[in-house]
Amino acid sequence: MSCLTETLLSQVTFNRLTMDRVVSEFSPAEIRQTIADLVARDQIALANALSDAGISLYPDSQDILAISALLAEIQKDWASAEQWLTQLIERQGNATPPSTWRHLIRVQRCHCEPGKALLSAQQATAQHPQDTDLAQELADLQDMLGQIPVMASPACAQ
Repeated sequence: MSCLTETLLSQVTFNRLTMDRVVSEFSPAEIRQTIADLVARDQIALANALSDAGISLYPDSQDILAISALLAEIQKDWASAEQWLTQLIERQGNATPPSTWRHLIRVQRCHCEPGKALLSAQQATAQHPQDTDLAQELADLQDMLGQIPVMASPACAQ
């Protein structure tokens, strides 16, 4: 258990929690790990409060954006998950890994936005043409929406 997790849990027990004061003493990576620890302990409300504090303190942190998106995903808060993932992709730019794109595409599909998911899949496969999972997402979305595949890369031909 991290120092921040211990601090948060002990202060919640004594009802003395002042989230911003406590959280500002920790790095985005420590906040990210603490949110993960809290989720593992089924302390979702506290994880949400910590995520909100982390976003207010470190709005451009990739650690905070990523864990906030994952937290929103597990709660099926698709709009928030999409918001955090979109911001994360903007921060990462051309260095966005395929896994982040896959999360965004799945969130958009879960949020019943297949058109947006298709556009994201097209961007993702343009950035990662050799990623077979992204190519499959693109092909599935094109099939679902009745579109002819735009690209005929080796990954799409399988």
